[in-house]
Amino acid sequence: MANIDLEILRGLSRAAGDLYDGALDEEGKPLQIGLKREDLLSTDRKMIDGAKIIFVGDKIRVGYETRIRLKDVYKNGANAFQSEIDDVIQKVVAFLKKNYRAYTKKSVTLTPVEDEAAIKIEYVSRSMVLCCAIRHYKIGGLSDISAATEKEQKSREMSDAYRKFLEQGGFGKRPKNDTRPKNA
Repeated sequence: MANIDLEILRGLSRAAGDLYDGALDEEGKPLQIGLKREDLLSTDRKMIDGAKIIFVGDKIRVGYETRIRLKDVYKNGANAFQSEIDDVIQKVVAFLKKNYRAYTKKSVTLTPVEDEAAIKIEYVSRSMVLCCAIRHYKIGGLSDISAATEKEQKSREMSDAYRKFLEQGGFGKRPKNDTRPKNA
């Protein structure tokens, strides 16, 4: 991995470090990410929503979770709900880019891989559901990082030292100096 790639990944990781609830800027004011919890007073925060990132090879997976009322999902239809979640994820990506520029004094491009976010709705109660959405973005400026496919992961060779370590012991083998009865 080149040093440039490492700088980009560290910068994005540092930019995502401020996604937590209660993050403050240099002036001591709460950061505005674009999540629903920011509209509420800090003493009355019953809204549960948050964002996170995960690196997947040369891509970044932006995740968003929120607990909402079931009627809000059906209020304007599935397409309107999809676009609302996509807008929130896009606000998180814009925050990441802005924060990345603030920390590294450089810019980064995040290009969406899919047309829209993948959304999963889980039952919580008769009136509340948990919405989990993810969307992948390609990180611009990386040299030759690629995610290993499942076939490549299974075909990787085991080093001789590790194989020798595994062959030394294991389940079902008893040491030579073991004097216990065989049925013990």
